Amino acid sequence: MNKMTAEEMRQRLAEYMESDVSLMPRLVAVEVRLSSEPSARHRYDVVLIDEDGGETIVKFRDRCSRLVYIYTLLHPQGYQRRAAASNNYHELRQLFSQLYFTDSDALVRTIESTGYDQFISQYVAQSRKAVRQSSPLASPFAIDYPQSHCGKLLIPFVAQGGTVIIDPSLSKH
Repeated sequence: MNKMTAEEMRQRLAEYMESDVSLMPRLVAVEVRLSSEPSARHRYDVVLIDEDGGETIVKFRDRCSRLVYIYTLLHPQGYQRRAAASNNYHELRQLFSQLYFTDSDALVRTIESTGYDQFISQYVAQSRKAVRQSSPLASPFAIDYPQSHCGKLLIPFVAQGGTVIIDPSLSKH
């Protein structure tokens, strides 16, 4: 440190300040909106919005983790894992078709090949990872552990009345 120039010290200080979580603008909303970059992989982005208006797009690894996350956003007070499986996965299949503009046969094949419990566990975990990697402040925006909420899957930020903006094309859910 003694051998650093003033410019090097300023640069190092700026780097520390940039990575200091206490100095970052807090996240105040989550939004699901039509993607600005149309792609075959997804039609909707999940965006975390901070108090300065900054936006961070959550980068999900696959369709199913995005599906499970958005499904959970649409159930502010949470849901029992088995509820999503009811009626031959009707709500999940309907949402999958809306999100990816395709039939839900691939979703059903995925669920049936792994078993529903394994499917939901795996994709909840992957959605948690994607959300937490998007920002060091994003933990309240991740799907929480059901043991903390009488067996319900929910997103704490949403359950506590946080701002959720859903694209009108998904509003019928």
